[in-house]
Amino acid sequence: MSHASAQTSDSWKPLLSGPLQAEALKVAEAITQDVANLSLEGLPWGLLEGHPGYALFFEMASRTLKPELLDKVVECLQAGTEAFARAKWHQLDLHGGLGGLGWVAAHLARRYPSLDVEDLCAPVDEHLNAELSRTPWAYPCDIRSGLSGMGLYVLERLPAPGARQLLARMVAKAEETAERSEEGITWSMPSSHWGIYGRNSQFPQGLYTMGVAHGIPGMMAFLAAVHASGIEQERCAALLDAGFRWIANRSNPEGHPGFPHYFHGRERVMDDRFSWCVGSPGIIAGLWWAARTWGHPGWRERTQEWAVHIAREALERQPVRGSSNLCCGSAGAAQVFIRLHQENPHPAFEEAAVRWIQHTLALRQPGLGIGGYCFEQDPTKPSPNIQFGAAGVALTLLAAATPVEPDWDQCFLFSVKAPSLPTAAP
Repeated sequence: MSHASAQTSDSWKPLLSGPLQAEALKVAEAITQDVANLSLEGLPWGLLEGHPGYALFFEMASRTLKPELLDKVVECLQAGTEAFARAKWHQLDLHGGLGGLGWVAAHLARRYPSLDVEDLCAPVDEHLNAELSRTPWAYPCDIRSGLSGMGLYVLERLPAPGARQLLARMVAKAEETAERSEEGITWSMPSSHWGIYGRNSQFPQGLYTMGVAHGIPGMMAFLAAVHASGIEQERCAALLDAGFRWIANRSNPEGHPGFPHYFHGRERVMDDRFSWCVGSPGIIAGLWWAARTWGHPGWRERTQEWAVHIAREALERQPVRGSSNLCCGSAGAAQVFIRLHQENPHPAFEEAAVRWIQHTLALRQPGLGIGGYCFEQDPTKPSPNIQFGAAGVALTLLAAATPVEPDWDQCFLFSVKAPSLPTAAP
């Protein structure tokens, strides 16, 4: 891999300026130095806590802070590939398995054409193709461990041979697993995954999760990206329209949508978190980008209204549990609004983004943890990874303070960038 330029663009402007920008850059540099000095041996090969995530982190840092960190990207990809080769059992999850390793490799290969990832990605494609033939389908609809996350990996593979065929099969699987009613269509979480809500949890009326990490918005964004790629457009549009109708029918008819954490049947179960993984910021990110990528005027208008109400709510909220991280903390909420601000000039998005960057910087504890950050402010739990740790915080600070677009965030659905490709047969 050769060093790439920072690739600034006229469309991406730093959110921050003056002393706040300087502070964000100083903190990002401190985190980067601490992470670069760590031993990354023995890590898992999942994206959130393992080598693929650190590869994304060092690649962004190499384009914004220190070009020499690109060598760390190569080291992380090699370590992840070696761990994959040694593994006896292969999960396909985007965030914890092969899908994430493949997504990072395919994503970086777009910027660095000399990076040959076919030997890594081809086996992932084969595993996924075989898994799609299994019945019954045992995976949820979400991006973390389900169909839409696997689909984001395949979208990143376009125009590789067979990718279009895989995506068509995934759309068929989305149709097969959808639940239809007068309200529209939706996707319930399989009982095999109910354990994320507590051991022995039971949902006899069905579990319908709204959070973007484990829920329905991920499926909507995936289908929109497939539609924008010119694949199975009629089927995707039908699923999207009925899916948005279900969500709207379960939301407040006017004003703030009032999204719950999940539905048990029709019962709304709320959660006080205001973050990417759980809460309105992550939900609206998935839905706003789905409507925008699909291009439906009515749903674009509706999701814009929802997003403005949620941004206004953000001005009144505080981080829950003192969390600064990307997953369930202030950095993740900030990244949602940074992206909305860059795509849309509404002042509420800019104000919310700045406010949550300020929250993130205020949670720093200099001299502790990684660059001043620990998991939920606990000094006994320094965490460097991109999910719960300081690396994720640094990625958000760099997104806010530099003119470099943070395309790493597509694997979290902070943004959706469907490739513009011809519609030839696979």
